Amino acid sequence: MTQFPDLTSFSLEAVLTILGMAAVTYGMRLGGLLMADRLPQHGRWAHVLERLPGAVLISVWVPSALSAGAIGVAGAAATVITMALVRNLFAAMAVGMVLVGVGRYFIAYG
Repeated sequence: MTQFPDLTSFSLEAVLTILGMAAVTYGMRLGGLLMADRLPQHGRWAHVLERLPGAVLISVWVPSALSAGAIGVAGAAATVITMALVRNLFAAMAVGMVLVGVGRYFIAYG
């Protein structure tokens, strides 16, 4: 008979790790709130900081699309084109995901 692990007890290391990760996460958020009024509101650096989240997202998204092969690149292109035409994030993501899903289905089972 299969024995299931006991999920009711925690090791001290696991609890300390979780608490440490929570402290770092909330510390970063609190630091961002406390520093927000010191960030530039106008000029070149303000423009750079406005674009930073998109740059971080693209730095994660592009390698993922490229590693998925041709269907990943096609899905990424469909997402970008849909976003440019419709200006709806949900619709753009749905088009890209459906295209990749259908493409993988027909490539794998076609």
